[in-house]
Amino acid sequence: MSFPSACSAVPRRSISRAFTLVELMISITILVILMLVVTQVIGIVQRNWVRSNARVSQFREARVAFDTLTRNIGQATLNTYWESASDPFRTDAANQQVTRARANLRQSELQFVCGPTTNLLTAASGSKANYPGHAVFFQAPLGVTRLVAATGTQADTENMVNLLCGRGYFVEWGDDQPYRPPFLNQLTSVPPRFRLRLMEYSPTAEMNRIYADGFRLIDPADRTKIINSRRWFQDALTSTVQQNEQVGSRAFTRPIAENILTLVISPRTETNVAAGGSVEPFAIARRYEFDSALVTNPGSVASNSPQGTQHQMPPLLKVTMVALDQRGGESLSSNQTLRQKVLDEASGLFTNAADYESDLEGTDSQPGKLKTLLLENKLDYRVFTTTIALKQARWSF
Repeated sequence: MSFPSACSAVPRRSISRAFTLVELMISITILVILMLVVTQVIGIVQRNWVRSNARVSQFREARVAFDTLTRNIGQATLNTYWESASDPFRTDAANQQVTRARANLRQSELQFVCGPTTNLLTAASGSKANYPGHAVFFQAPLGVTRLVAATGTQADTENMVNLLCGRGYFVEWGDDQPYRPPFLNQLTSVPPRFRLRLMEYSPTAEMNRIYADGFRLIDPADRTKIINSRRWFQDALTSTVQQNEQVGSRAFTRPIAENILTLVISPRTETNVAAGGSVEPFAIARRYEFDSALVTNPGSVASNSPQGTQHQMPPLLKVTMVALDQRGGESLSSNQTLRQKVLDEASGLFTNAADYESDLEGTDSQPGKLKTLLLENKLDYRVFTTTIALKQARWSF
């Protein structure tokens, strides 16, 4: 008897499927798209970083110059004192004149003056496009000397850190021919570099002319009389740094920042109309002009005091500086039509302190004239502004 053979179960063979060509193409396409998106994002981030870093680098020089300017202005002084004004009374037995005190008057041999550059510097008169904005000239105990040894008849002033020095700041359009390296003058491929520059007038204490004969502010014969006003800084445009200058022939005026479009100096008081004050804070210099040698400055509010603001400094100074980026500076240098348009319009602004906001940046609904001008001409800019309290003002009005 035979038995049927047992049928062994045969295991089923597992079948594994590979990716099809269509699936591979789809996955590769998605991968390429992701890579393109990542690449674009990285490119955008990199460009933004480079642009931001460039903006910071381009305006670093302007920021340093602005800090220097405001720090030095904050030390301005007049060293004001009181002096008796007398009238002739009689002649005594020794035939000597006897006088009688009439009043106590403020006096100062120093001067603080600010206003449109073309009004302050005689050589700049009629050249608003080359000297846009305002200038300021003052005396401060900065103690900057020639730092020379005490040899012969020359005094050693190295440790006299509080000596008075004259200082001034203004914006000028021009080339770098006087102070560029000599070897560049031999290369025709490197033309002179024309730029708007913030200039610093910085004579040393030994060369401070405010006390020199022919430049003194107070008449020695009549100490109530002002003479030689503003004469002590009129060499600001002629004494420019030179290529071959030495310690003994150091020039007084030198650039401290490039691509500075304008400088605005607005003398102010703490009076605020909105807070119930009787006059605007800029009433002492409605036309931005302030001269400590004058009793009443142009356009300012008249005072009941016989001396007005004479021999006083404003208690506050609102200082504004507008700087262009490097590309904007090069555009003004290479495009004469653009330069003439921008400088002509910019030099016509900031003549009335009441229009300060509308001249500068304005509001969201009504952009300022300068902002509109720069944006229309695709010029990138930055505004630096601060209000300086002049500690030596000793204000009374």
